[in-house]
Formats: sequence, C-alpha cells, structure tokens
Amino acid sequence: MTRYEIQELAREIARQSLQPTAAHSAAPTPGAEELPCPEWAPPSDGIAGLIDHTLLKPDASERDVVRLCEEARRHEFAAACIHPDKVAVAERELRGSGVAVCTVIGFPHGANVTPVKLIESEQALKLGATELDMVVNIGALKQGSLDLVHNEVRSIVDLAHGAGAQVKVILEMALLDGKAKVNGCVLAKLAGADFVKTSTGFGPSGADPTDVALIHKVIGGEMGIKAAGGIRTYGRFRDMMRAGATRIGAGAGLAILEEFRTSPDAR
Repeated sequence: MTRYEIQELAREIARQSLQPTAAHSAAPTPGAEELPCPEWAPPSDGIAGLIDHTLLKPDASERDVVRLCEEARRHEFAAACIHPDKVAVAERELRGSGVAVCTVIGFPHGANVTPVKLIESEQALKLGATELDMVVNIGALKQGSLDLVHNEVRSIVDLAHGAGAQVKVILEMALLDGKAKVNGCVLAKLAGADFVKTSTGFGPSGADPTDVALIHKVIGGEMGIKAAGGIRTYGRFRDMMRAGATRIGAGAGLAILEEFRTSPDAR
C-alpha cells in the first residue's frame, strides 16, 4: 500500500470507530458504565490462561528463566514472556506443555531499523518462539509516518504468521496522544497483527484502563488486547479485563493468582 492509501484508510477506520473528538485529542476517560465489559467474570477454570507470566528484567539469568517456565507449566499460564536470548531455554523447558513461548522484539524502545527487527524476529522464531511482542517505532508513530509503521508491522506479521506464530504490537500508550493511540491501533489492525499491547513496562507508566477501553473501541473484538505494565494485584487485573483486555502481561502472575483464589470471584 502507498503512503496515501495507508493514511486515508487509517483515517476512515478511525472515523468509523470513534467520535471525531476522540480521534484528534486526548483519549476521553470512561466511567464505569462506559467500560466495554463491566460484567466481566473470570472463566470457570480460573485466570491463569489469561496471563503471560513475564520476566524481562535486564539481569535475568538462565536459572531465573527455568524457574519462570516451571511456574508457567505448573499453573498453566498462557505464555512465558522472556528476552530473545532466553528463547531456546524457554522452548526446552515448555516443550509439550501448551504454554506459549513469548519474546520481545525491538524492546523496549522500538527504535531499531526494520531489517534489525526482522532478523531478531527470524532468529526468535527459529529458536522456538510462538508469540512475538514487538515495539512499534514510537517516534515514527508520533510524527505521523503511518506508512513506515504499517509496513514494519506488516513485515513482521507476515514472517511470524508464516511460522505459525502470533504478533502483539506494543504501542507504549503513555508516550502517545489520543490521535497517535488511535492510529497505532488502526495500523496494527491493517497490518494483520493478532493483538494490540499497551506498554512495555519500561515506559513512563504502565497499563491504564482508559487506554484499554480506547483500544477496545477502535478494534472491538477483531483482535486481542494485552494490558501490561504495573499490574500486580487481582483488583488491577480485573480492572483491565472490564476495560476490554483479553490478555494480561505481568511479572506478578503468582501474586495475582493467589489473590484471585482468596477473592469472592473465585467462589
């Protein structure tokens, strides 16, 4: 697609998805009655399958990743999310478990050139990654270079889907104004990505229910929504699900599970 075609299609999708003021200003703050899923209730088999058990600390060791994967297997989390250099370890530890091997691309700033992100993605897939959480080029998105963002995401999506893997597009919402947030969601959708993800967990702030609700308003039920960053309690987890999230990324997965098991929602 040409730059003009991408820009026009993005504008049209945004226009159809949102009120004009939401697309061109800061995102409005929804009240409880405006949340997409105010009656959300946990699945009968629990919430572990909604959580990516995450370890993205820069000093994470192989021993730490082995422990993370053991926890992910035991509790049946959706995925174990680790740095690219630990993908082979995670694949070995999770083989046959049904837990996805998730890694990050262009992390945490998204400022790598596209060929570097593609090489990183290709290597991760070869090592056994089944989900790629890629950071968009945030500067390009903010300045309105929609063709660059779209084409980069599309190239990684095509590569991943060809290997049977999924792609989550990290927008780092705390760095974007309302218009850029909407454009990011639209471009991820146009590029064929599987999820929009709120945050890296290394930005100015983490997931916010307002942003999750905005993503839901733009992409509806057509893609997954992953909320990540600062989600450490079951109460915060529930806030994100009520706002429209379908997956949660958290390093505090065990604590969230424990709090859930003692909450009224588990009874």
